[in-house]
Amino acid sequence: MSLRYALLGIISKRRVTGYDVVHIFKQQMVHFWGSTHSQIYTELHKMEKDELVDHELVIQESSPNKKIYSLTDKGRKELIRWAVEEPLKSAKIKDEFLIKTTIFPILTHKEVLTLLDEVIERERITLEKTEAWRDHFKQESKQDLGALLTVEYGIRYAKMYIEWCQWAKQLIEERSLH
Repeated sequence: MSLRYALLGIISKRRVTGYDVVHIFKQQMVHFWGSTHSQIYTELHKMEKDELVDHELVIQESSPNKKIYSLTDKGRKELIRWAVEEPLKSAKIKDEFLIKTTIFPILTHKEVLTLLDEVIERERITLEKTEAWRDHFKQESKQDLGALLTVEYGIRYAKMYIEWCQWAKQLIEERSLH
């Protein structure tokens, strides 16, 4: 159900197309929530059926028609109710690489180090992209505090992941010497 509230939060800031919603979601929420294009559009349809959002249809001659979504009063009230009244659940980590670490004892030393290096490179790229987005975002005259906070979380998470992988590599090297 949190996808619904993530999308309501995006739409609460300004009128957006479905494409905009997908783009904003992937840009700003990639660090803490995952969803597919089809899940997002399915949820937009459900939210409209539940009268939490509505849309204006824009007819275009050279492109497909587009819907511009906006939050209804009912949607705004529901979003606020959820934010204020729903108890927070414990954060859950869902990371495929952590499952791979559980089988490190049956992998070769080289395979383990290669996997750790791949994660370091992945997170380095993520860190660069996220910092670039933050720097671009900081130049905007009206900054979204929520987006700024979540992008900073993404930067710190990527840095932590890199540091953890480097620590793991050092530990593995020390243990292989004995």
